[in-house]
Amino acid sequence: MEYYHHLNANRLTAQAEADAAVCIHNLSNWMSAVDEIRTWPEYTRQPLRSLPNLAHKLGIQELFVKDESQRFGSELGSFKALGAPYSIYQILAKEVHTKKGVWPSTTDLRTDKYRDVTRHVTVCVATDGNQGRGLAYGAKIFGCRCVNYIHSHVSDGRAKRMINLGAIVIRIDGEYEASVARAREDARMNGWYFVSSTSWSDFDGDIPQHVMNAYMVVLEETLALIPKIDHITHVFVCGGVGSIAAAIFQGFYTRLRGDQKAPVKLPRFVVVEPSEADCLLQSAKNGEICQSQGSLRTLMAGLACRAPSPAAWKILAWLTSDFLSVPDSAAIEGMKVLASGCEGDIPVVCGESSAASMGIILASSADASLRKKLGLDANSQVVIFGLEGATDPEIYESLVGKSPAAVFEAQNRFVAQTSVSI
Repeated sequence: MEYYHHLNANRLTAQAEADAAVCIHNLSNWMSAVDEIRTWPEYTRQPLRSLPNLAHKLGIQELFVKDESQRFGSELGSFKALGAPYSIYQILAKEVHTKKGVWPSTTDLRTDKYRDVTRHVTVCVATDGNQGRGLAYGAKIFGCRCVNYIHSHVSDGRAKRMINLGAIVIRIDGEYEASVARAREDARMNGWYFVSSTSWSDFDGDIPQHVMNAYMVVLEETLALIPKIDHITHVFVCGGVGSIAAAIFQGFYTRLRGDQKAPVKLPRFVVVEPSEADCLLQSAKNGEICQSQGSLRTLMAGLACRAPSPAAWKILAWLTSDFLSVPDSAAIEGMKVLASGCEGDIPVVCGESSAASMGIILASSADASLRKKLGLDANSQVVIFGLEGATDPEIYESLVGKSPAAVFEAQNRFVAQTSVSI
């Protein structure tokens, strides 16, 4: 497998920490969002899958996969189902307070009690599918309008699933960044709310903070399920604009180091991107935000971004140890192996935008150079974040050779037979 690896020489330097300090401060109070979402009727803690047999085969000690494939149901099945609905709740609560002088709860907003206010509010976003579905879902349950902008590479299946949730979907002739520009401009002109984790101003705006804080549900669940957090040696997250990787890495750093100034051994924080959409790697390589020069043509649709989130990049430049770019084949192989229940482990549904991390681990077992570059050995304890499920079931089945429903059935049989808790 062809790949490119960049070791971040600026990791944990004083200058990188100073550059990230404002962003870190602005994202430091995520527990109120986590606590709120845990009260929602659709909330169920999503599992951390242990794959001990595959780990043994790959020559590492432990392999964990955070499984977001059924977050708020398999129809949403992505970590992005957290950020958009929570932000909509915050937006609508503020609107109701402005108009009525009261702060409504999410329970209030699920009824018609304040619908005379909320039905006049419109939220929008540029999306490859996951964020748009999350936004449409939040708009549906909390009672406002939703407009999603998609770029030319987004599949018809993903567009249809947003429409089925009640969103107006507008396709832009161009790349993801063109859809972002159109969504932001339409929001400005029409008085809509643009709901995205991307921040151009150090996460000092309410909406990017709300989105990022809600994402920390994934982090808090993971930390609660890892047997020994301080034994984890590697954390793998796929890239995109970098928001979720920044959130996860900050969360691990905060839990492991906290306010202590004494040195604490941190895991390797590894970002994985498509070769054709490697804006984070190129930024690391050049020491400043850079655009990818790739085609953005990749099966990893959720990662097909031309440039990083400026604020997220500051955190990643400080905390990320390794940047990797890989071909689509890495994601496909990762999807297949996870779905197969390889070596007698539990089958896992993982979508193409999150499976490349698994592909890298698989490749490292046969590539001594890659293994050495990543510092993987028999004592390694690895966490992979599988942040989406089968977000387009037709594409998933064509790549894996079996439907997501079949994999979920096999997963349920495994759990019933073994009483696995994580």
